[in-house]
Amino acid sequence: MSDSNRTLLIVDDEPRISASLERMLRKEGYTIHTAPSGREGLNILASHDVGVVLSDFMMPEMDGVAFLEKAKQQKPDLVEILITGHATLENAVSAINNLHLYGYVKKPWDMEDLKATLSRAFEHYNLVIQNRKLTEITVEQNQKLKKLNEDLEELVRLRTLLLDEAVQEGITMLATAAETKDDDTGAHIYRILDITLDICNGLGLSATEVDKISRFSILHDVGKIHVPDSILAKPGKLTDNEWKVMRNHTLAGEKILGVSPFYQIARQIARSHHENWDGSGYPDGLSAAAIPLPARIVALADVFDALTHKRPYKDAWNMERALLEMTNLSGNKFDPDILAVFMEIRRKKAERKGTRKNMPIDHHSGIPSETDDYGR
Repeated sequence: MSDSNRTLLIVDDEPRISASLERMLRKEGYTIHTAPSGREGLNILASHDVGVVLSDFMMPEMDGVAFLEKAKQQKPDLVEILITGHATLENAVSAINNLHLYGYVKKPWDMEDLKATLSRAFEHYNLVIQNRKLTEITVEQNQKLKKLNEDLEELVRLRTLLLDEAVQEGITMLATAAETKDDDTGAHIYRILDITLDICNGLGLSATEVDKISRFSILHDVGKIHVPDSILAKPGKLTDNEWKVMRNHTLAGEKILGVSPFYQIARQIARSHHENWDGSGYPDGLSAAAIPLPARIVALADVFDALTHKRPYKDAWNMERALLEMTNLSGNKFDPDILAVFMEIRRKKAERKGTRKNMPIDHHSGIPSETDDYGR
């Protein structure tokens, strides 16, 4: 490879040997440095990119083992080869094993064997360096990828948040457009949302269910966009024909909300929030659990708000009268379990306010006529 290291350091206290090795090995294309001592060899290592060092074992001041140990500390990837004579071979082999040197060359050496050893040594060194560089590149790329993923996740989070806000704003605008035909203040839909939220939490629904049902509760009367103002604002009872138009708002609302799976719960609420537990409601005459749960919840919230607030066709009822009426309708108009949860919520709120100690007892307080239908 063009960037492969070919720099060799020869350390030997006999200049004749160093010169002989340098002369024979230069033909192999190596860049060669020589040093007469371990100390000078360390200096060369500090200033040159050496890949392989060939060091004599027996040297004054600092022998080959001590030199190679310091050299390894200075340059951990350095490939080290020890030159030793027969007399010191046993000690040299022991040092090789202790220092994990690449190998040794015996004096007198065979030049072809030495060339082959050096060739393998440089190949080993360059593979180690290349692997290290690849590892560093991989680590760097992984860090960049991690940062990119984090940035992407944040971008997705922000865009999802913006999309969610946009969707919610659209839902609110649509609900408000319908509601202002029936309620000048438009506050009804927000009261419905709060009541629905309390009931969903009281029922122990999942966070996702609570969010969807409460969010879409404000669309329950979206179909009233198609109901004439003369019917919505009529102070008296509706005629049969007017009731037919009024009741059609449930089907109109479902149609307005399209076919997207996202609005499935909203469509259930719009179509079925006037169904009654006993099957007497509209538009499908569903009963009990056949009525979608979101619609059963919103139905109760809608009636409670309608009873306790002024409408064109009725004055606002006080809290006691409204709760008595709703208690009487358990199992008829309302799901008894949902009503029980709602009544417990009202009881706790009353206790916190210190206004009531007991909830209403069950006695008939005068159900409005069918044509009033509480919240129409």
